[in-house]
Order: sequence, then C-alpha cells, then structure tokens
Amino acid sequence: MIALHWNSFVYLALLLGALASMALVDRRARLVLWSATPLRGAVVLAVGTLAFLGWDLVAIAAGFYSRGGAAMTGIELAPHLPLEELFFVLFLCWFTLLLHGLLRRVLARREGARRRPARRGALHAVPDLPGEGR
Repeated sequence: MIALHWNSFVYLALLLGALASMALVDRRARLVLWSATPLRGAVVLAVGTLAFLGWDLVAIAAGFYSRGGAAMTGIELAPHLPLEELFFVLFLCWFTLLLHGLLRRVLARREGARRRPARRGALHAVPDLPGEGR
C-alpha cells in the first residue's frame, strides 16, 4: 500500500497546471488539438508521447534511470516509470508541437509580408506615372 501525503502530489499538480496552460494556449492559437485538423494533432501528440515513453522504458531497462524525489506520488506505470513521467512527456511533446506551429505561423506571416506589393506611401512604393492623380 502506498501512503500518500499532500506533498507527494506537488510535481504532478505542477505538470497538470502546465498542461492546462498548454491547452489554453492551444485553444487560443488553434495549433494542435484545436486546429482545423484536431485528429491529426492528437495522433501526432499520442505517437510522440508513446515514442518517448518507449525510450524511457529502454533507458530504464539499461539502468540509466532511478526513481525520483519526495514530491512524486510513488505510483508507477511500470517498474521505475513514475506516473508523473507520462504527464511530463505529454507536456514536452505538446509544447514542441505548439512551438513548431507558432514558428511556422510567424515565418509564414513574415514571408507573406515580404511578397505583398508595397502600399502607396511606403518607402519602396513605385512612384505614380505622369498623369495619374492621387
């Protein structure tokens, strides 16, 4: 039986708070789970999360990881794989997808601004031809 104390949930609570914040950012920016293709975002998020968890299991089997501190629940998904690791990996993957989406959006806007013709009065605007009035 695992004896749980309130401070055993500190790290998990922080991770859940971070995930809730990620959800708010995603909903506002509509990049992954609230995008035009939410199923694709969910699949990519799930595949990334499972890949990292698989990587963790390989590292655990090779003896690279050991259990962490008092701020963890003590609940394990597998030997030496704490519950918190699932939420951390989910956060890491979601953050990466959001960052990728935001960077693509910024770069697309920058590229679009470069391709747009100059407006009248802009520094590089083509001067009016003789006979054209303003």
